[in-house]
Amino acid sequence: MVPAMAILDAADAADATMQDASTGRSEKQLRHLCTLPLEIITTILECLLPQKPDLGETRPVSYEKLDEGELWYDHTRSRRGLWSMCRVSRQLSAIAQPLLYRVVALLSEESMFLFFRTLTDRPQCGPWTRYLSVHLTLTRESVIRETRRVVGRLLRTFHPASTPPILMDPIRVALEIMEVSLPALSTYDGDFDDVPQVVVSFILMFLTRLDTLLLQVPVCDDNPEYDALFVKLGAARDHFRQFGNTPEHAALTPFQRIHTLLLQGDPELLARFDTDDCDCEVPELFGAQPRRYHAMFAALPALRTLEVSSDDGAWNNILEEEHAFLSGGTIEPYLGGFREIYLHDSVTCPIHLHQILRNAPHLQTLYMTPRIDPRFEQRNHHHHHPPTEPDPMAFDVALTHHAHNLRELDVAWYDCYGCYNLIGPEGRLASLASNTTLEKLCVQLAVLFGVSSMTSGGGGPALIDLLPPNLVELTLEDWWWSSLNVYDAMRDWRHSEKLAYYRENSEYRQRAIAMMAHFAARFRARMGRLRKVLLLCKIPWTWEMAGSNGEVDAEFHFREVKEVFKEQGVEFSVEAA
Repeated sequence: MVPAMAILDAADAADATMQDASTGRSEKQLRHLCTLPLEIITTILECLLPQKPDLGETRPVSYEKLDEGELWYDHTRSRRGLWSMCRVSRQLSAIAQPLLYRVVALLSEESMFLFFRTLTDRPQCGPWTRYLSVHLTLTRESVIRETRRVVGRLLRTFHPASTPPILMDPIRVALEIMEVSLPALSTYDGDFDDVPQVVVSFILMFLTRLDTLLLQVPVCDDNPEYDALFVKLGAARDHFRQFGNTPEHAALTPFQRIHTLLLQGDPELLARFDTDDCDCEVPELFGAQPRRYHAMFAALPALRTLEVSSDDGAWNNILEEEHAFLSGGTIEPYLGGFREIYLHDSVTCPIHLHQILRNAPHLQTLYMTPRIDPRFEQRNHHHHHPPTEPDPMAFDVALTHHAHNLRELDVAWYDCYGCYNLIGPEGRLASLASNTTLEKLCVQLAVLFGVSSMTSGGGGPALIDLLPPNLVELTLEDWWWSSLNVYDAMRDWRHSEKLAYYRENSEYRQRAIAMMAHFAARFRARMGRLRKVLLLCKIPWTWEMAGSNGEVDAEFHFREVKEVFKEQGVEFSVEAA
């Protein structure tokens, strides 16, 4: 494979030769390039496809300050390389131009409106886009003001195409309305707050082959949710439905291929909340609110995967609550179309995972990485004797009644002390042992053993009796609620403190090694499909030591356990986070 950086350098050279018409070298190079098979040229140029932004990625503050290797540095240079190839020849342009629009990241109000103008002028470019990310919170006041300025400056540069009429007619009408309203489009007027949402909804109408959409969304009530965007998506869906299901109209119908929705909690505002000198009032509960996006879920019929960064932890079905209050009726689960849900940096508590499973009956994958939730700390002050009887809405109850299609489960919490009953009996996921659908599981030891944990010195049940029988891959996370007391502090530990912690946990290591040895020797009788086991140690200094007598890593303690697993065809490894 040709290195992408080499292709970028070649693209820069091609761009330079295009500007220097006095030499015949560029024509010679072009003749040689055109003799290559089309498939090879395409494969080479595909190396220039920009990297897709990850969830939580903030837009660049200044392009001049970007360093080589950063996402946006590589992203912009890749696009520049494709743009240079578009200018070399018609043949290369026909290949490079669709790739130029394959991955689109809207990083400013101007880029958003210019992309809208491109699609309006040349609708044939729309089907080239597969991935779109919008790194603007559309209801933030600063975004609304800047969008108004951009509209006032660029609207008159639009030259909309006339075809296809089913798509262009409503957009031409909208542009005319914008132009008529332009004199009243004050940058501080509140009558046009939905302009950014309208622009994004029109962009989505052009992208008929889009499969992945990333939206940056509000994380507090100061920025309203995207109600105008939802209304526009619903109106567009209804507009195309009235023309029937002819092949011609089916090819132009938007939103039919979007299978993955990424909701990115506004990372800029979240970063401000995390600073000690934040000049704004930090709400007690903040984060993205996916429960309010049910209208968008309904408008995108092919949705199968939902990823959310920094949600606020609440997943109740607000439509169901409204209907129950007004008419006492029932309503369909608002997450009914999803097969995979991934929550990153989440404060979703166990009873709200119950809500997810209840509202996503076809769910096959549930993943959650936690962030520390201050609400647990508040509960701890009020629960000197925490209840251990499971709550009716406990997560374990949901696994029993609403997880019939679940194949992969990976959830964790930093702290559930004082709230064991929200997980299950005595803080355990007791139903895991009888779950026959799970094939991949990542689970904390604290959730497996609950209140009767190994850290108390008690015997407790055997690990093999706590796990699903049909697992193929198992990850055990070495984490207990009491670990939170040292988790933040350990980053500043001196060597002596790490060594002291290692020595203090000698008895714990012995019990943990014995537990894994017992499991390795007996798992096959109950878990015939198991092929991979990982022990993930969240506090490295429980298992690692460096001293004058040499170093000890986590793998050292499990050498014999690893051999026993290997003899039975199971890959076993230990990782220290």
